[in-house]
Amino acid sequence: MAVAVASMLLWASPSRAESPAPGSPTVLLFGGTDLWRYGDFLFGGALWAPAGLDNTGFALKVLLNGGRYTYNSSDLHTAVDGTLASGAALPGWRLVRANFTVSVFVGPAVQDYRLSPYDPGSRLHGLYVGGQLATEVWYQPTATTMAAVNGSIASIGPTGYVRGALGYRIFDALFIGPEAAALWCNNFQQLQAGLHVTALRLGITEWSTGGGLAVDSDKRSGPYVRLGVSARF
Repeated sequence: MAVAVASMLLWASPSRAESPAPGSPTVLLFGGTDLWRYGDFLFGGALWAPAGLDNTGFALKVLLNGGRYTYNSSDLHTAVDGTLASGAALPGWRLVRANFTVSVFVGPAVQDYRLSPYDPGSRLHGLYVGGQLATEVWYQPTATTMAAVNGSIASIGPTGYVRGALGYRIFDALFIGPEAAALWCNNFQQLQAGLHVTALRLGITEWSTGGGLAVDSDKRSGPYVRLGVSARF
């Protein structure tokens, strides 16, 4: 994340914004799901880049996320069921080169936590308003290799997520390779490690998926699955 921010500060300036070519896409719609043994979430949103998705310039990212999760309360000595609904509107800047894209976004975020039973030891229960920083890096050094890093951190909690992936292109159709991710929320942490499939194009849509093993700070482990789809307009 620090590298992405530094790159943006070095390269991004209003004079470097480009104009979209006629008919070039300026909107990216995306959505998907994250599933694991003790939780399931749906996410979606939109990215608007008035200069074009393939050009350097200002961009606005809108995020929606919601789902349920379970954790072990040290105060109640029992499992607590939680639900989370969140949204964020993040203006930012995208630096686009032939084989390298860096995006940085920052803006307001809202998160709503509901717990059953009520856990007085949890710092997150109720409605919160704060700020969120998000970054995405895509690097394709050759036609058959890629590396990606994406992450975000919110002042609420704080809560955060980071993921890294490497891939090799097969069948001239998709990238496949290892991935690792970490997320944290209050006094809960989770680590994931597995394989991903990225950039599978079907019509106007592009699909990605990943799966592997997840381990959390409650000393629980189990499989995780992630599925995402996007379309450019």
